[in-house]
Amino acid sequence: MDLSSSPIQTSIVLASALLAGVVGLLATLRRGHWLTTLIFSSAFLSMAAFQAGTLGILNAETAGAARIWAIYLARTSALASWLWLCLSVVLARSDPWAQIRNAAAYLALGLAGCVGMSLAANSTYVVQSVEGLGGGATIVLGTMGKIYLTYLVVLLVAVLMNLERMLRAAPATSQRRLRPMFVAFLVGILANLLVISGGLLYNGLRVTWLVACAAPMFVAGVVVALALARQRLSDLSVPMARPVIYYSSVSLTLAGAFLLTMAVLSRILPVLSPEWKRVVSLGFYLLAGGGGLLLTFSPRSNRSVKRFIDRNFYANRYDYRREWERVSNSIAPTARPEDICRQVELLVRLVFDSGRVAVYVRDDDERGAFRRLHGPGGMPHEIEPGNPLVQHLQQTLEPLMFRDVANDLDLVPIGAENREALLALDAAVVAPLAIGEHLLGLLWLSGKRSDEDYSTEDVDFLATMARQLAAALGFARQASVLAEKRQFESLDRLSTHVLHDIKNHISGLSLVVENARRHMGNPEFQRDALAVVERTVSNLRELMSQVASVARVPEIRLEPTAVPALLEDAAVTAGLVVAERDGIVFRMSCTVDRPVRLDRGQMLRVVSNLLTNAREALDPAGTIELDAGLEADGARGPDTLRIQVRDTGRGMSEDFVRTSLFRPFATTKASGLGIGLVQCKSIVEAHGGGIAVESRPSQGTTFTIRVPADARAPAGPGDHE
Repeated sequence: MDLSSSPIQTSIVLASALLAGVVGLLATLRRGHWLTTLIFSSAFLSMAAFQAGTLGILNAETAGAARIWAIYLARTSALASWLWLCLSVVLARSDPWAQIRNAAAYLALGLAGCVGMSLAANSTYVVQSVEGLGGGATIVLGTMGKIYLTYLVVLLVAVLMNLERMLRAAPATSQRRLRPMFVAFLVGILANLLVISGGLLYNGLRVTWLVACAAPMFVAGVVVALALARQRLSDLSVPMARPVIYYSSVSLTLAGAFLLTMAVLSRILPVLSPEWKRVVSLGFYLLAGGGGLLLTFSPRSNRSVKRFIDRNFYANRYDYRREWERVSNSIAPTARPEDICRQVELLVRLVFDSGRVAVYVRDDDERGAFRRLHGPGGMPHEIEPGNPLVQHLQQTLEPLMFRDVANDLDLVPIGAENREALLALDAAVVAPLAIGEHLLGLLWLSGKRSDEDYSTEDVDFLATMARQLAAALGFARQASVLAEKRQFESLDRLSTHVLHDIKNHISGLSLVVENARRHMGNPEFQRDALAVVERTVSNLRELMSQVASVARVPEIRLEPTAVPALLEDAAVTAGLVVAERDGIVFRMSCTVDRPVRLDRGQMLRVVSNLLTNAREALDPAGTIELDAGLEADGARGPDTLRIQVRDTGRGMSEDFVRTSLFRPFATTKASGLGIGLVQCKSIVEAHGGGIAVESRPSQGTTFTIRVPADARAPAGPGDHE
């Protein structure tokens, strides 16, 4: 069958014309906003009118009649291009009038071009003549014909840019509804662009090209008709929630550059010699073809070109000043690395709408493996430094989107090696946490909760933000190292105090040994020497117990304990009596009238230590209050014993209470070891309770102990009930 025969050509064009008219009428039934409906219907009816013109020129019996139809086609195509430009501005927008106002400048410019070209179309400067009849006819363009075709190229490329901007701005749910219609429009517009490009190169349009263009136009019309049958125009509305305005894209920018270059060559080639025509044409096609093959078969080159265009031709999605301030305010550089990771997760969720986040940090040992510091438990605990992902990030120091992995053979090992992590997190992108050229860690992000893909600008901003986050993590790690050094300094101070006490005890024993040579037979000396030895052994045991209890959980031996007697013994141990003595007023009250299961000896140490601290905090006079009582817990569990020690002493700062009070070797006393409160906290927690502190400088301190009144001793060696 000869597809170039007149009946076949007529059938193709007629079907395309009828379908375009049907879509235009269907749009009025599946209506949305009246302005969008009007422009949508007009755009498709103009396409039907254009196809009718093609049908007319196919059936023209004379060259004069064919030229009349060619003029009609020129005017109709100018009007159709402008209507499609308007449609690309308002389609799927919730407020079409606002979009028209924003695009008023270039819409008015396009309309002026449309009117100008329509008026000039009747002259021989645009349509010079029509050679031949039927399918073999050629529309010969005049001197302004190429200007007219260039005008159409500019308008159609602008239409594609606007449609892509609309598609990119839509959320994922709307994109699924818009994509079929967008593809249909893309097919139809690209088919027309190919016909126009042929007219630019050959200074004329063959009617067979117009007929061939009708076939993809028919297919596009079918897709649009099916889309309208399933949903109304109002259902295509895209909420413009964020400032995502793209001025270009890789495909459209290259297509526009290609067609405009063809327009320039069409003006240059006629003045060149035949040899130079072949050289220039061959060079152009090699450049265009080679570039197309490179972009098609090299994903890395495609990503590089896309990143360049995104950075230089797209409007900024982020207000970098505001986002940078958000990053700085969200990350506390003095926090522990674990706290930094939690802050990073909150920040990344806020900025990128990510579902989950994982952070790996490089260990400082010889292996240099990356250990999971934060993230889902299903992810690997460690990532080896030889992992392809680590090597890729170390080389590029740029985030990697995992959707690129499947399309690039060089990146396939990354997906295979890290499949467990990808599935556990549903990872979408990973960013290097680098300080300079040193890769400190890995920041993994899952897909967005809105189901949107990460854009190139998202990834660029993530790369910038990752540098700041890496600096915060590095600072936190250095702070931890510094804290360890300070702990060693504190341990050194502790050793000095311990050695000082041991030295005093040794001095006493040495004196006994020296006197024993002379007075060993004296019974009174023997009694005194034995007392000294017993006292020294007791003091050394107490010293060992104090130091050892810092690093281990106290052994608890529960027994029924009379709380009033416990408080009285603690007061005596601390050197306090219920009265006023030397300017110190001591008050004690206890409403506990039944025995409570406690380790009496351990709890006596806690209360006496708190009372001693309270007495030493007075400067020099003041008030100390000690009281105890039971707090009923109802049906939720046993009653709670509350013991409270209040003083009116010098108090402590909020920062010291929060960061140092219960840390070993941290003390406000000039001669203290800083282990008493650590022991108190350990003993109370071993009872299953807790200790709370309220203090203000110069306003005194209140320690509150709460333990279960009928506690069970924890299982272990210390349980000797």
